[in-house]
Amino acid sequence: MCRGTSEEEFAELQQAAISGEAGDDTPMARYVKDVTMPHRRWLELNEQRARVRRTWASFFEDHDFLLCPITPTAALPHDQTDPRTITVNGRSRPYWDQVVWAGLATLGHLPATVAPVGKTSEGLPVGVQIIGPYLEDRTTIDVARLITREIGGFEPPPGFD
Repeated sequence: MCRGTSEEEFAELQQAAISGEAGDDTPMARYVKDVTMPHRRWLELNEQRARVRRTWASFFEDHDFLLCPITPTAALPHDQTDPRTITVNGRSRPYWDQVVWAGLATLGHLPATVAPVGKTSEGLPVGVQIIGPYLEDRTTIDVARLITREIGGFEPPPGFD
């Protein structure tokens, strides 16, 4: 059962997972399927996560850190409508597409730090994600400090001074 969820609420989540449309990949559909998955399935997924962690450990034998995007787009205006969307290259995309790059670090239990590296033509901030080896949080923080020292630190966007 999910932490903080009553037996009745959990049963409702299970029913929602069972009765959902095949192929429904909305955040809510994924949520109800994920929180009600059988333990055997969780074990399979956890083994995949362990393989990912071993692959990262191998990568970091030869590299001190990895620089990559934090999101597929630069900062965007706040939007609380539901369902939230973003525009990428003129096409509407689900808002949650923004978290794909963060998943690189979180899946492997790796530290990640974001450093500001510039601004868009509209003055919105652009950052870079620094991913480091497991338990080496200080490495990613130090790399962010060095990048900030060379490029310049965070500056609030227009209207947020």
